[in-house]
Amino acid sequence: LLKLFKEWEANGGVHRGLQWCKLNYVHSRALTRAHDVRGQLIGIMEKYDMPALSTTRTHLLGRSIAESLYMNAARRGGKDTYETLADGRIVQVHPSSLLKPFDKDDWAELVVCLELVWTRNGMMRFVCGANAKWIMDLLPKIQSVDIQRLCGGQVALKPKGKDVGQAHARAEAAKKIDAKKEVKDVDDAKARFLARKLARQGK
Repeated sequence: LLKLFKEWEANGGVHRGLQWCKLNYVHSRALTRAHDVRGQLIGIMEKYDMPALSTTRTHLLGRSIAESLYMNAARRGGKDTYETLADGRIVQVHPSSLLKPFDKDDWAELVVCLELVWTRNGMMRFVCGANAKWIMDLLPKIQSVDIQRLCGGQVALKPKGKDVGQAHARAEAAKKIDAKKEVKDVDDAKARFLARKLARQGK
């Protein structure tokens, strides 16, 4: 999405980017809104003398998103479901999300979302994969949030699961699964390298 935004800016942006949006089937109003929000954030940073830096390292962008939305963090549950770290509710990724996997093994172990939509099923919209270690230090704050007070007592909370109130423990579990996946990816890469090496030697 960041690459898309930069391409839009390079091709005219707010003033002359409409034709580029039409050619690439992109919603121009959404990009204009992103441009406005970016301008607001830069204005706030300048107000408080904070440096506005540009980076090509996408993990830094992911970390800033995760730290901002840690209250909406969720760990992977069964099949296509997630469990919110804050209150243990079962939610799903909205079908329109780019995070929807191509196969069953593509799901991220930990995600954050911009908003949770509660209909018959809880749906996460605008979802981003996250690394557990990015938000571990922030999780204790989740326990201090009074949902009833925030909602003026108008929300009926569902019965809590056995590990609700243990967001840190659930995030630790997700972190361990991520670590196992990383080890498996390295092992698979080594196996592919050795297979290619043996194939070359056989020739």
